[in-house]
Amino acid sequence: MVSAAAVTLISRSCGVLPSDGLAPTEGDLIERGEHCTVAAAFRPEAQAALVWLYRQLGRANGEVGPWLDRLGRMFGASDCVDERIGAGPWRAPTAIAPTLVDLDLIDRDQPWFFSFDGAPTRTRLSDDPVLAAAVQSATPQIEGAEAPIRLPGGIAIDSAMRTLMRAAIAAWHQGVAELPPEPFGAHNAAFMRWLESPEPAGADIGRYWLAVRDQRPDLQAAFPQPRSIDAARLAEWADASWRLEGRSALLASGVSGSNAIKSIGFDPEGINVLGYLDFDQSQGHIAREIVGALRAAKVPVAPINFHRSLSNFDLARAGTTDDARYGTNVVVVTAAHFEFVVADHGPALLDGRYTIGYWFWELEHIPATMLPAIDHVHEVWTGSQFVADAFSRVTDKPVRCVPLPVAQPQPSQRTRASFGLPDDRFVFLATFDQFSVPERKNPFGVIEAFTRAFADGEGPLLWIKTLNGDKGWQQHERLLLAASGRSDIIIRDEHLSRPDQMAVLQAADCLVSLHRSEGLGLHCAEAMWLSKPVIATRYSGNVDFMDDSCAAMVDYTLVPVRHGQGIYPPEAMWAEPDVDEAAAHMRALASDPALCAQLGARARARMAAQTSQAETGRMMAELATRHFTKGSI
Repeated sequence: MVSAAAVTLISRSCGVLPSDGLAPTEGDLIERGEHCTVAAAFRPEAQAALVWLYRQLGRANGEVGPWLDRLGRMFGASDCVDERIGAGPWRAPTAIAPTLVDLDLIDRDQPWFFSFDGAPTRTRLSDDPVLAAAVQSATPQIEGAEAPIRLPGGIAIDSAMRTLMRAAIAAWHQGVAELPPEPFGAHNAAFMRWLESPEPAGADIGRYWLAVRDQRPDLQAAFPQPRSIDAARLAEWADASWRLEGRSALLASGVSGSNAIKSIGFDPEGINVLGYLDFDQSQGHIAREIVGALRAAKVPVAPINFHRSLSNFDLARAGTTDDARYGTNVVVVTAAHFEFVVADHGPALLDGRYTIGYWFWELEHIPATMLPAIDHVHEVWTGSQFVADAFSRVTDKPVRCVPLPVAQPQPSQRTRASFGLPDDRFVFLATFDQFSVPERKNPFGVIEAFTRAFADGEGPLLWIKTLNGDKGWQQHERLLLAASGRSDIIIRDEHLSRPDQMAVLQAADCLVSLHRSEGLGLHCAEAMWLSKPVIATRYSGNVDFMDDSCAAMVDYTLVPVRHGQGIYPPEAMWAEPDVDEAAAHMRALASDPALCAQLGARARARMAAQTSQAETGRMMAELATRHFTKGSI
């Protein structure tokens, strides 16, 4: 790439970028710079250019690319347009293998897509096998956790600290201030005192905390005049909230909760059920099943819809109310989101009532962020023993496993042909929602097991039905990349009505769930109702209703959580299913129709033996309302 010029830069784009709504755009190119920041070449005679660049980057606070653009114009840099060099998200796919890959926009923890602040990208590794192979070979250079640079003593150098240092160095260059104390020396206490000391002629609060405030919109709103009348309050926050372990530094917004729910009574004979009743998602389905069970048992119920959800809203549902009329609440909103119930409906729903949280969670470990929810309930119900055991470890309040019978699915009339599937091939199915954390659902393990079990074109098909791939496109890209190169793996992403989703299960020959953990495993139960053999991990909520007599169970080892997407903490554990055992189950079922029929029949019999809806409703009512005689509120 080196030319006769003193400086050679790598062009990011060699033509006009399309206006197709995908990243990068021409605006991205202007904002981030027209030249690659991964590499540049400088000849010995480029010393003046290097000194200039050093000085500018010492003052810069943002993208490096625009500074390279200006350097190129000032010092007559040559542009390298060799498409093998600097291949990455800025260029169209190429058949020529790259020799230098631009990994600047690859997430080291999720190295299967290029990131433009979450925007869908034009260049996708699943569409470009040459670039995908190059990125895969270069990935070891960036693997591993990205640890922040730390000062002696362990304090991380954050954005606020960098901003302060840039400003201080710029002032020193201008001759108007001294350099701060040395931060990396063996005795850096002077630097720490400098961070905590006020600005010259400033308010009596450390300059570091002012820099933190200036970078956070919530603190700017809470302390609009930090250098004058709000200085004392900001100092109080810095000394207290910021330093408390396990407590968010975010301040309460001051926005009052919703007043949609009206408290109109405390009748002890019925139950208020709050949940995502009008939303097409699993938590909404559970809430509707609880309402159905109570009604089947002739228990008065007030179904109250909770509106905070990213899932699809179903206007066809009706019969909800905004009136809290009974003295007992069953709230089907997870502990992780219970703060929204408190914020939106607080006193109107919770004050003076006995509140039960009907909660699901997918790990044995309950994170600290979920513990405050327990303070707002009198007891916890769960849909599986796995979840009950998890909550029992973190509270002395009553925790009860109160399972719901899984209703027999009612598939629509859609057939295999309507889904574009052939009638003459054995179809394995994996299905999940991108919002449910793909690493937990583990379709990647299903793909690996399938590819170990069968050569491409050997006969069986693997059908992966997903939801919300457009919203979770980064993880969907990872899925597409994992399946690329196999003609017998079909990935379909679309929102279906519940009857059509049940028809998906009906159309398959076998469901495969190599989940790492499940709160319940509803999809497994529904497939069993439809007489489908199920291959599933022998771990978590599904073992309440699955064993070797009615399913093809897969053993596992416990491993630390990875790619938890900020939902599942890395200190927790979950299952790593044995893909070789799963592959053996796949081969056995695909080659033995009698085994499939036998396992499917036993699976259906297991589901048919569940407690009835009415019996469950009566049990719930007895458990939920007995506090009135015991004076538990």
